[in-house]
Amino acid sequence: MQRQYQSPLIFIVDDDASTVFTIEGFLQRAGFQTVSARDVAGALQGIRKQHPDLILLDVNLTDGSGFDVCRLLQDDAAGFNTPILFISADGDTSTKVQAFESGGVDYITKPIAGAEVIARVRTHLRLKQAYERLAELQIERVQGLASAKNTLMPRPSDFPEAHFQVSLRQVLTAGGDFYDVIPAGPCIVDYLVADSSGHDLASTFWTAALKTLAAEYAGPLNLPLEIVCAINGALRRFLPAGSFFTLVYARLNHNTGRLFLVNAGHPPAIVVHASQNEPVILQQEGDVVGAFADVVFGTAELTLQPGDRVFFYTDGLVETGGSREEGIQRLAQVCSSRRSTQLPELVPAVIDEVMAGAAASDDLLFMGVER
Repeated sequence: MQRQYQSPLIFIVDDDASTVFTIEGFLQRAGFQTVSARDVAGALQGIRKQHPDLILLDVNLTDGSGFDVCRLLQDDAAGFNTPILFISADGDTSTKVQAFESGGVDYITKPIAGAEVIARVRTHLRLKQAYERLAELQIERVQGLASAKNTLMPRPSDFPEAHFQVSLRQVLTAGGDFYDVIPAGPCIVDYLVADSSGHDLASTFWTAALKTLAAEYAGPLNLPLEIVCAINGALRRFLPAGSFFTLVYARLNHNTGRLFLVNAGHPPAIVVHASQNEPVILQQEGDVVGAFADVVFGTAELTLQPGDRVFFYTDGLVETGGSREEGIQRLAQVCSSRRSTQLPELVPAVIDEVMAGAAASDDLLFMGVER
């Protein structure tokens, strides 16, 4: 039976033809669409094909149990949420309990009263609609927060003097990858790339807090190491236990080329010199931020020549197959092989080449900075 209009479709499963006829009669008169099956096999086939809004399911069928139908449908998909109302002449408490344990939401005893069935059907359809709307609102809320988080991250056109390009490809709705670019003085720019330990709704709030803290402490009065230490102390006061960030914080003087790096448990930065074939992976050991009082961060200082580039990224880009170290080496080689490509084209091209069509299981953040 094809679904028409917007009337809810009720799937009736009962091996007694007269019962099916009776239920279909008063449901159709109440404005519902109906379809039916007489056994387990027909029920499973029909329900999987028709996707009804609600199921009325007899406990005892000729080729099995309604409980089995209920369990099999839920095994099909973890998110199966079609209300199943059991109907049976058995009013025993243990049978009712078994019905609810198998996934039923209600239990109607025979002989069936039309008014009662219609009332229960309407009640559970309203509940289903309410849950679905609540889920939609939650998704909208998460997407709104994720969108708001993205507006916190500047675009290259906002700071052309920073000479950076970035690509953030979100796989998770509430991702934890984050970056910021902060002018810290004449021709001096701070770059921050971070990854939160969680990728849930809360991580969106923590990244907003991280941006606020970075903006508060960034500037010529504080060195990068002092800034990261201050961020760590502040995050420890409100991050829940087990939550933290990995991050790399860099300060580049575009006049002198001096680059200061602080690494807090983050994948190492990669430097591609315009005059050298081999890329440099800046291996740094460091604790994460937001978790410990006594922390040690990795630091490095070097000079970039005009045309040199430094790349920052999150671990989703280097954990796509093989070991993490192999992923970093592969990324470094791809960055080096494209040294003649302009930065705006290079950044997305590097991600495409590194991923090589593989499906990402984590967010991908990749930033390139050129002196």
